[in-house]
Amino acid sequence: MARAQVQANTDQSERLSKQDWITAALHVVGKGGVAQVRIEVLARSLGVTKGSFYWHFKDRNALLGEMLRFWQQSLTSAVGQFVRTKIETPRDRLAYLIGLASEDRDDVPGGTIEHALREWARSSELARHAISEVDSERLAIISEIYRDMGMGKAHADSAALLALSHLIGVNVIHRDVGLQAFRAQREICLGFLLELPERMS
Repeated sequence: MARAQVQANTDQSERLSKQDWITAALHVVGKGGVAQVRIEVLARSLGVTKGSFYWHFKDRNALLGEMLRFWQQSLTSAVGQFVRTKIETPRDRLAYLIGLASEDRDDVPGGTIEHALREWARSSELARHAISEVDSERLAIISEIYRDMGMGKAHADSAALLALSHLIGVNVIHRDVGLQAFRAQREICLGFLLELPERMS
């Protein structure tokens, strides 16, 4: 009985939260792509047995699905909700989004995590659907801001596409040209994106 209790306590200590596994999986995706997300490797990196994984997920596919949902919710939906409810002026909302997307992190639009997910979407319908939803949601968020800045819907949609394309593209480029060069141009690009309502009116 005592031995069983000790085993139960040990198993409980090894049960990381679902969030721990999802975060670890995203980190691996950013470093080496979705193919590198393997249960044994993740368990080893987290210092637990595979039993901890199966406490939260049925299998690897379940983890990947939860990972995509978390990526969409935390890095798009939650950000959109924050700017809509916590930042007053549309200009400040746009500046916030551009600043957030310009941070030197793996999880920004066009960063290493997203780049790997987009590669995966070429062979995975699940990933393709998630990417499509994220892109549509991002465009809707930015278009709404531009409309609040006085643009008509057609121009706001075009401006949103231009802004999002810039944010994704520049994060792909800066991995090759270096962060210093990227930062030197960021303020100029920010000014241009903020002035689009005047330029396109």
